[in-house]
Amino acid sequence: MKKFKVSILSLAVILSVCGAFATRPHFDCSNMTQYYYAGGGYSQAGTEGVNYVCTAESGTCTYYTTDGVTFFPCQAGTYCTANCFVREDGKPIKPLKPVTTSANTQKSH
Repeated sequence: MKKFKVSILSLAVILSVCGAFATRPHFDCSNMTQYYYAGGGYSQAGTEGVNYVCTAESGTCTYYTTDGVTFFPCQAGTYCTANCFVREDGKPIKPLKPVTTSANTQKSH
């Protein structure tokens, strides 16, 4: 009976430690300055949705750093600044039509 009590007590301690780790808050890197990797170095990415988007592809889109030397992956995807195809619900969306202006609607004579 004593071995049974020790087993139950050990199990309770292990479960409580595991529960403490499972409920602690996770680190959110998206509020930190974002960087992208290009040409053997890291550059500031800018503002997501304004300067860049992360497309739904494999790889790492942006990175963050705490010391300016070591960079860690933050957002998954591919870094894209122009003509980006963003997938929604697994279906590719068509690119937007070019904006029509008076300069590109005039026919040459």
